[in-house]
Amino acid sequence: MGLLRYRTADGRLRFWTLKEIIQGKSIQRVTHPVFVVFPIAFASGALLLDVLSRFALPGAPLAASYAMLGAVGGAFFSIITGLVDRSVMRPGSKIRSVATRHMIIQLTATAIFVVDLAVRWSDRKMAKADPLWLVLDAVGLLTVLLGGDVGASMVFRMGYRVQETGPDPAATAPMPGAATAASGSDESI
Repeated sequence: MGLLRYRTADGRLRFWTLKEIIQGKSIQRVTHPVFVVFPIAFASGALLLDVLSRFALPGAPLAASYAMLGAVGGAFFSIITGLVDRSVMRPGSKIRSVATRHMIIQLTATAIFVVDLAVRWSDRKMAKADPLWLVLDAVGLLTVLLGGDVGASMVFRMGYRVQETGPDPAATAPMPGAATAASGSDESI
């Protein structure tokens, strides 16, 4: 499989669509989960650095401001990949309803991150984080974690995009020399 094109089952050459590339089909990976870690990690880092600045850690508010910028940037890629995933869900379905709830919560978290960044940016070189920054950090982080839990429920409770193309035969094949599982068992998957 190529990054831009592939052969269909009947041997024709086909180019991946932009939508398929964003979804990660050209690399056989789901892309949305790759990007969701960035807003969570950067927002967590911003909160930690802002707390540490209250205990006189030099440069922490500046570093926290750049971490919040990373959270906003990571959220952008999470939003794009998430919207593409949602666009292929059947309107009116339960999974789309949950995805919409997830989207609303995550867009709210992103809005909080943007407000946090805007409020702090001009004073990012202060010696200590403003208490408002701490509040925005905490509320934004809690919101993105809540949205992440809703997103995780789509995968772990509802099975959305779990092995959508079936298991990879190489991943489920027994290791050379290993005993094989009893016939009919799914334990190797």
